Amino acid sequence: MAQHTSEESELLRPFLGHWWAEGTSYGGDDQSPASPHAGASPWRSTHTARWFSGGCFLVQDERANGPFDTLTVMGWDRDAERFFARSFENHGFSRDYTLTFDGLAVRLDGEHERATYTFDAAGDTQTIAWQWRRGQNWLPLCDRVAHRVDPHPA
Repeated sequence: MAQHTSEESELLRPFLGHWWAEGTSYGGDDQSPASPHAGASPWRSTHTARWFSGGCFLVQDERANGPFDTLTVMGWDRDAERFFARSFENHGFSRDYTLTFDGLAVRLDGEHERATYTFDAAGDTQTIAWQWRRGQNWLPLCDRVAHRVDPHPA
């Protein structure tokens, strides 16, 4: 197991482990502010998060609804003095998010999407709400709940 080298990396610790999630995905041409939950379909995924060697960055690999795969690197950017998440998706998109922390909630803010991950006090459940920007409006993209499937990491 990698040694953790900064106080900043410790804020990412709740993401560690193996998770199973289910919920609802939204979107499509019918989605609008008047009909924000249009295009609803079931969401199922697994994701695993581990420390990258050195313990400064966290790597999360997600497999959803086949085929929707995302690889995300999270960490503290010393030069920009901000937490970031950089994701790469198997359909060719890459996204950059700024992370902010508020108690048990972690917010990811990006140009095209944003999300809130809320962890339960035990650290075994993530409630995840994603939104996407359509024009000037933010609409639901995916709502899901993830449950830890391994023991809580040390």
